[in-house]
Amino acid sequence: MPKPVSSQTLRVADLDSQLYRADIEVHGIDHAGPSYQARIYLNNPTANEDSGVAPETGYAGSFHIFGHGGCLGDPGHCDVVTRRLYDPRPGHPLTPGRKVVIATDAVRRAIQATNEITVTLVPIILSTTPRVGRPDDVIKFDTIRLVTYR
Repeated sequence: MPKPVSSQTLRVADLDSQLYRADIEVHGIDHAGPSYQARIYLNNPTANEDSGVAPETGYAGSFHIFGHGGCLGDPGHCDVVTRRLYDPRPGHPLTPGRKVVIATDAVRRAIQATNEITVTLVPIILSTTPRVGRPDDVIKFDTIRLVTYR
């Protein structure tokens, strides 16, 4: 079963619960493996595939990754090569991704309940290829940010 991944604790004591909008941004997502849905939970580090999507579970939203299913080319084929600044060609297909989930209501609830927020991402893999399998560490990313608008 794929493992959930939790962020470091984010201090939110200074945030106003009357915010206009709140986004959860996930940067540097590796999408070389299987396709999956990532469910986002706030202040529920024990969330798993069976946690559901009710507000009481801390559910804040989800995003989908359409994975590449592993590298099928020669060695080096799937290595991401950074393009020059003004190179007009599209980036490498495996350039790390970014997802933004609007989670205003869930963030408001979390801010009103506590001074700290932990973001947990739970991967839901519905199907995969034999080559990729069901890896434990399907969710790989660089950073999670909580962005609020007032």
